Amino acid sequence: MTQTVVPPRVRPIRPPQFALAQTASRSQLAARQVAELERHRLARELHDGAIQEVLAAGLAIDLCLADLPAGAPMRARLEDARRLTASALRRLRSSLQSLRERANTPDEELPDLLRRLEDPAHRLDVNLEVTGPPVPLPAAIRRLLFQVASECVFNAAVHGGARRAVIRLSYGPEVVALCVADDGRGKPKAVRKIIRGEVPGTGGGYHTGLADIAARAGEMGWTLRADRSDLGGIAVQVMLPVPG
Repeated sequence: MTQTVVPPRVRPIRPPQFALAQTASRSQLAARQVAELERHRLARELHDGAIQEVLAAGLAIDLCLADLPAGAPMRARLEDARRLTASALRRLRSSLQSLRERANTPDEELPDLLRRLEDPAHRLDVNLEVTGPPVPLPAAIRRLLFQVASECVFNAAVHGGARRAVIRLSYGPEVVALCVADDGRGKPKAVRKIIRGEVPGTGGGYHTGLADIAARAGEMGWTLRADRSDLGGIAVQVMLPVPG
């Protein structure tokens, strides 16, 4: 009778480098998860705490101003306080938006991010045009430019009644320009007031998210302008120097 001897199963010996790489990968994943949780915590604290308190302070100042006559000595001081609270509120909202973007916006190149706005499920026909050789941009700048385009597309569809929008991304040797043009009924004058911080009241026609974007662009030294577009509606353009 012949017996078949089955050799014992030999486990492959993995080199130490493989184990070290696995450990490093797990550590990086854990660090990313911890950072993600911290960003969400900070975003909640900003939204539910500081932003609400500054907003309440601004409303209280508005109520005081409403009770003062035009020539009251205290009026100028209250108006300065209102401007300061409005500026602080924009900065806090900017920080909140940045935290949310880092958590929700994928780390893709700018043209790939902008192509997400071409989704046919939107109520707006959106097309992307890219000219010039692409220039590598830091992730924070890519996210902010994507937010600019997203806010403009949203405004064109919801407030401007547009049916079509064109996103034009132009890479130059010294300047990167992003322009969103639409065929809606928006008014460049109203958008310029928002960019300057003179947000119109009810019936102004544009979302206040553009004011936050304008404030962030100004902090970074970018140029933001609004004109009549070649499609008949609004053209919002932001220009920034190519990072060195």
